Amino acid sequence: MLHPFTQNVSELSDKEIDEKLSDLTKKFFQTRNPDAKSQIQLLMNSYKLEISERQIKARLLGNDNKGLDKLIDIS
Repeated sequence: MLHPFTQNVSELSDKEIDEKLSDLTKKFFQTRNPDAKSQIQLLMNSYKLEISERQIKARLLGNDNKGLDKLIDIS
């Protein structure tokens, strides 16, 4: 589930997302309020989901069946 007050994560750079995740992780372990922890966890999940989606897109665009070129040797 995504947090409703998350800004448009797709507009952030990878570095900005990492910084936000680091900050939220620190806040998560500092607070003792379970409701605040659950909200922070939702925010963290939103950022982690965006990172995962970017990595999947990069793999799909980067592979393009290049791995099969070395398997078939016609010489």
